[in-house]
Amino acid sequence: MSTTIEKGRRVAFVMSARLGDTLIAMVIVRNLVAHGIQVTVFSNHLSVLKDWFPRFDIQPALQAHSLRQSLDGYDTVIHAYAADVVGDVRSWHPRAWVMDEWPVYRQIKPMLDIQLDVCRTMFGLTELSRSNGIQLPATVDTRVVRRRAVIHPTASALHKQWLPQRFLRLARQLEAQGYEPCFVVAPTERPGWQWVESCGYRLVSHASLADLAGWLVSAGIFVGNDSGIAHLASNVGVPVVSLAMRPRIARRWAPGWSPSVTLTPIPLMPGRMLREAFWKHLLPVSRVAAAIERLRQHVAGTPRAFGPTPELSHGYARMLGRQWANLLALRSRVPASTAAPILPTQVRARGTSANASQHGTSIGR
Repeated sequence: MSTTIEKGRRVAFVMSARLGDTLIAMVIVRNLVAHGIQVTVFSNHLSVLKDWFPRFDIQPALQAHSLRQSLDGYDTVIHAYAADVVGDVRSWHPRAWVMDEWPVYRQIKPMLDIQLDVCRTMFGLTELSRSNGIQLPATVDTRVVRRRAVIHPTASALHKQWLPQRFLRLARQLEAQGYEPCFVVAPTERPGWQWVESCGYRLVSHASLADLAGWLVSAGIFVGNDSGIAHLASNVGVPVVSLAMRPRIARRWAPGWSPSVTLTPIPLMPGRMLREAFWKHLLPVSRVAAAIERLRQHVAGTPRAFGPTPELSHGYARMLGRQWANLLALRSRVPASTAAPILPTQVRARGTSANASQHGTSIGR
């Protein structure tokens, strides 16, 4: 069977219902279009993100009752997985393909690289790009809030989620270092996570995927489980630390557009079932915090640098606060005729005058 797709052919690309799979598969769509092939993408996720993919023909997901009418005139129909096939299209369309049935699609390597291999070996394309064609709309504020650490504690399945209390401990560690941690969940997940607000952290939910993408652009760092939102954060340029159950998952599904680190637990459990059952207990907070710091150092000096500057960290602020308290206590004991005490070097460097204590000062966030 020849799978070469020639210039000018019409292709229907039926996307997965999963966000991460969809964003990754758009790498193939982008390369097909770049080679003069007419592609229509059927996806509910991308219909919402249409303004982020303005160069592509995007339609809502196919419906079984209108399948033949929707696919009339397409030379090829492509799916990533068998679960994405709608109705009986494979029984009557001569070129309805499922890429996951090809050995090239099942390699143990990063999924972005697999998309390029499919373009090259199956579709006969050359001069390939890892981009999926995403473009930030002009209305999106691209300013990065360096200290904002977005924590995404959920995933498509409960067994893929790290322990909630460990996400909380991580947030507290990041806050102590000067970050501004906030949690993000889907509106339907919000009732189960409102307890983080009582712990003092912001809980963010966006009804629209486009609104969520626009908000993610400003994040300094994204930390979360293996999920579609992690891929979305990476796709809009945010450095990502993702948490995966097993090394094979990490190898294939690590976010691949922005600088990223994917962590797996200590390999103490034999077999897939035990690893997936206990992974969340074998991945300590200290390893996640260390990965964030490694990533911070890696992107320092680049446009996506993140993290608090030393003078803004909470530990530093507390230290200055203690110094101010000592100075004020000393001042109350010194006669009025005595010269004002010499301020600490750190305070002088911030332009604070010796008489600032008479009017109060704010040191901290």
